Amino acid sequence: RTVAEVYAQKADLKGKPVAVRGKVVKFLSGIMGKNWIHLQDGSGKSEDGTHDLTVTTGGSAAVGDLVVVRGAVGVDVDFGSGYFYGVILEDAAVEK
Repeated sequence: RTVAEVYAQKADLKGKPVAVRGKVVKFLSGIMGKNWIHLQDGSGKSEDGTHDLTVTTGGSAAVGDLVVVRGAVGVDVDFGSGYFYGVILEDAAVEK
């Protein structure tokens, strides 16, 4: 699926596994015991935030890597402290 498709179909995809291919635009390691990836594939709109998918993983990637991530779609996930995600891909495997 594309990043935009995951956002558009979030209600139907909630809790289900999906695969998304895209470019890593941000990578943060070891936050709350997880690595965090921001993934973009050219779909979606920056105006409404549907162009960037946040992914949690135990895997690793570098900014600029083209990857496929496979994980469960989370909807309206609140980690507290202001970290709320309308859509997030959780516990994803990363394939380069």
